[in-house]
Amino acid sequence: MNAIVDVPAPPHDHKITVRDVTFNITDDSPKYWFDNDPFKTHFFNAFFTTFPPGEEFFVRSVIHYRGEIDDEKLQKDITGFATQEGHHSRCHQDHLDVLTRQGYTSLERENKLIDILGKWANKKYPKTSLVNTLALEHFTALLAHQSLVDPERFVDPAHEDFVPLFKWHAAEEIEHKAVAYDVYMSIDGRYWPRVFAMIGSTIGLITILPIRMAPLLYKDGLLFNVKTWFNGMRFLFGRNGMFVKPWKHYFQFYKRDFHPWDVQDYALIEELQAVYESGELLDIAK
Repeated sequence: MNAIVDVPAPPHDHKITVRDVTFNITDDSPKYWFDNDPFKTHFFNAFFTTFPPGEEFFVRSVIHYRGEIDDEKLQKDITGFATQEGHHSRCHQDHLDVLTRQGYTSLERENKLIDILGKWANKKYPKTSLVNTLALEHFTALLAHQSLVDPERFVDPAHEDFVPLFKWHAAEEIEHKAVAYDVYMSIDGRYWPRVFAMIGSTIGLITILPIRMAPLLYKDGLLFNVKTWFNGMRFLFGRNGMFVKPWKHYFQFYKRDFHPWDVQDYALIEELQAVYESGELLDIAK
């Protein structure tokens, strides 16, 4: 095995905390829950609902190699990572169930295909699955970071039923952002496989999100609405857009000596940690 050496250390008080919570996302939650905008809402609907099969794929990818890990701290982090991701899958499935009852049935069908392909990849190509996991974990970490450093743009427009979900998921993605990476560095560590994985993951996300959004917008009669798409592209690719503002964070991944803790953003989640420990997690929506 390759030892993990000369990498940025996590903060001294870093820990992966398992938070088993349930959110107030119900059939009574507003249909256009993000900024009262159908494009923005369906962007997040399409993205968030990939998590039930996606998070399970991540867990299988990492757990496959835990027998080759000697580091006691990393073993503990793998357990925390797997448990957190399991809760993420469940909570986002609750959201998906609401969308399915609203008539957005394409997402569930697509997820069944994603799950089949993910299980096949885990079994047939476990190392490729692991390196793809660490690439996709970089995406979730940078989006989590962005949502916490710029909440006025990326969190506050959400309806109060969804704000706790945003902050909870963002905090936990930051807590466990280095686990898949450290496992990969322990069992392989080569540079080019992770570069190719990031390129492939980037292309994959850019491709799959419009595909998942299209049936949602079509059901609402907005798929061919020019204004809807114009405003949506500004949200994603305009100045300080969802896919524009974090570009420097994204490209850090391509450094040969990159490590997720190059971005020391653990302090961003102190509010969520304190609110959870007080037993009032859902109060952060107020």
